[in-house]
Amino acid sequence: MNKLPYQPLGFVLKFDPPIIGLLYHPIENKKVNKKKKKCYAIHLNNLIFLVEPEDIVEALFNEHQEFLDPDVVKPQQVYKLVLRLVAYRDHQLRNMQEMGEDMADGYYEEEEEEPVQQPKGKGGKAQAQQRRTNDNNRSF
Repeated sequence: MNKLPYQPLGFVLKFDPPIIGLLYHPIENKKVNKKKKKCYAIHLNNLIFLVEPEDIVEALFNEHQEFLDPDVVKPQQVYKLVLRLVAYRDHQLRNMQEMGEDMADGYYEEEEEEPVQQPKGKGGKAQAQQRRTNDNNRSF
């Protein structure tokens, strides 16, 4: 009989937000209740942003000892799930970065300047004012 109050069935993943769900049958009165299925949700929150997946797995086993017992749930199995979540996170970050670059490219594109029209009237002050206006409108 398990030393834990459940019999594990498998895992489910939710990618956004990152959650690992442990499906299990509860043990009631020292018997496995196969009529009931439950899911223990492990929210990764900020753990997903740790650099190494091994660190995430270690933190999960430390924080959820009541459900993640290495004698019952293999760390390698959880590691594979974490790798899938990390791959999704990396994909999302790349997409966001590319979107940001595309938006920045569109924002900083130079517009074609309209041809300068010579002001009517006397040349001195009006032409100087027009040159200052054109110089101020240029982007570098």
